[in-house]
Amino acid sequence: MFLGTHRGWWIAAGLLFVAALALISTDIGGTLGNVVGVLLLFASMGIFAMSPKRSGKNAISPAEEGTVPPVPAAATAAPVAPPRPRPTIDAGDASEV
Repeated sequence: MFLGTHRGWWIAAGLLFVAALALISTDIGGTLGNVVGVLLLFASMGIFAMSPKRSGKNAISPAEEGTVPPVPAAATAAPVAPPRPRPTIDAGDASEV
């Protein structure tokens, strides 16, 4: 599914979102309906935020449990040159101008 999220999570978040929009836009229940609608809106965002997502290499096939990915060989680091001295700045005092 889209973003590597399972279809069930999309359906749950979508139902809460549609219910929230229905309560807010139709003004069913007056102020209480609006409050419940806003709470359902936040709940739908929370459901989607806590849904498990797979991306990158794991999006195609989940990694098998118990297997450790191979560690890449350490690259040989090039020797670092010592820092050059900072250049001096010839500046006059602002009060002497």
